Amino acid sequence: MSCFFIYSRKSKFTGKGESVENQVEMCRGYLERQFGDLSGHQIEVFEDEGFSGKNLSRPEFQRMMGLAQKGGCDYIVCYRLDRISRSVSDFSNLIESLSKLSISFICIKEQFDTSTPMGRAMMYIASVFAQLERETIAERIRDNLQLLARTGRWLGGITPLGYESQKVSSNTIDGKEKTLFKLSPIKEEQEQVELIFRLFMDVHSLTKVETYLLQHHIKTRNGKDFNSRAIREILLNPVYCVADYDAYQYFVKQETDLCCESEAFDGKHGIAVYNRTKNDGDRQIKTSVTDWVITVGKHKGFIKSEDWIKVQKLMELNKPRICAKSVKNEISLLSGLLVCKHCGSYLRPLTNTHSQRNSEGNQTFAYKCELKRKSKKQRCDIPNVNGNTLDKMVCEEVLSFDIDGSWMKDKLKSLRQQMNSSNSLAQTQANVLNERLVQIQQDMNTCLNVFATRNVSDDIVAIANEQMKKYLDDKAAVEHRLFELKEEIKISSSFGDQAAILTTALRTFNNTFHRASVHEKRLFLRAIIEKIEWDGKDIHIFLFGESA
Repeated sequence: MSCFFIYSRKSKFTGKGESVENQVEMCRGYLERQFGDLSGHQIEVFEDEGFSGKNLSRPEFQRMMGLAQKGGCDYIVCYRLDRISRSVSDFSNLIESLSKLSISFICIKEQFDTSTPMGRAMMYIASVFAQLERETIAERIRDNLQLLARTGRWLGGITPLGYESQKVSSNTIDGKEKTLFKLSPIKEEQEQVELIFRLFMDVHSLTKVETYLLQHHIKTRNGKDFNSRAIREILLNPVYCVADYDAYQYFVKQETDLCCESEAFDGKHGIAVYNRTKNDGDRQIKTSVTDWVITVGKHKGFIKSEDWIKVQKLMELNKPRICAKSVKNEISLLSGLLVCKHCGSYLRPLTNTHSQRNSEGNQTFAYKCELKRKSKKQRCDIPNVNGNTLDKMVCEEVLSFDIDGSWMKDKLKSLRQQMNSSNSLAQTQANVLNERLVQIQQDMNTCLNVFATRNVSDDIVAIANEQMKKYLDDKAAVEHRLFELKEEIKISSSFGDQAAILTTALRTFNNTFHRASVHEKRLFLRAIIEKIEWDGKDIHIFLFGESA
């Protein structure tokens, strides 16, 4: 009896093509043709959905290799070479590892079998071509970026503060409409950007710039307060910089990829930068300056290059530092639970200036409203509260709860009413979504009938394909929301369990509090308390699930 490990991978779910399920079925079919009836053999399947082939850091692949190293596996089978990896070095190391373990590798698409010398040689050759293809694709993407950069067009994404995306022209190429955009100025927002640059050059501090904006109620285009991260992004963005000779020389020294000659930096237009971010799984990450593709944009720049370059140098010296006033001995219990009744901001623990100790030998500290601290009391001036005293008071209050008395019964009744109301609303939403799901399926069936019709033009098929993709996206979104609602209903329906958990947590807290560590006390409090409000005079404790 042989043991087969079947491995399948796909970078992202599309609902069609070489899905992980299709890959597995094709591998099974191949094994049946080669080895006959598989009922006498052991087969285990490993599937990685949503992982790239650029390296081997994938959960199911690593689990498979871990089991293979323990022995018992005879063959590792995949549909195509690039399902395992596109890296020559990774492939070489993998084949070498499998050889040491006496495990054969079978790829059904390329018909390779490393149990033979010829199969091993062909495997290495194919992996070289796989990596070459990957590098060629990367080079082609780079070339396309450079080609786009020469147009200076705006490619989309989040439009930077100070501009809006404006349609310039559109034309049809190969039957596809191509639309060109450029950045058009918004005067009021550009004044905000100029102010932020001026302030930073004066005070050399992101925190002080943030404080000024908070004090003067200057907000983002979405009506939110500026934070240091948003300010930093504005200061680092080359889009505002006037494209002149000094800017050209700056980017030459930074070893960026410049797509035009120095003569194009005319002192009027702004900088257009491409490849400033890249996708890493589900998130966007910043690329190195050396990976940027720089050109002169179609928009007007309005921050002098000498000022923009000065800010870049200041930012290099202004790396984020850990706040020196944070509580060093981690004695505070309520951070993350304590909020300001006036503005809704969290209260954070700050040590006293001279690191004083109380009678118990603990470092004294105060809880201070975060908005109050950042705005220098301009946006909120709620009094600070003694942290040592408040921690003790909250713990004593929780310890005094009458778990078996009327207080607990009232709390549980209130929680039951809230959960029943939440359950009813979630069920109503679920019913609406189920009806929507039925309608989507009917629309999909109608769309599919197009393909069953004879003599349908390519244009109609293309439209039907595009519409089907939209239906699949809608269906996936509805199903995801339905899953969330079912979980909410499940939680609401398990009120008895939650009530028991709350009672048990309170009882455990009472019995073990005095010998618990600071970390354990925090965990207890977070298991019991939803939040604590400070109104400047009194505290208000809300248990989990309890509305404010």
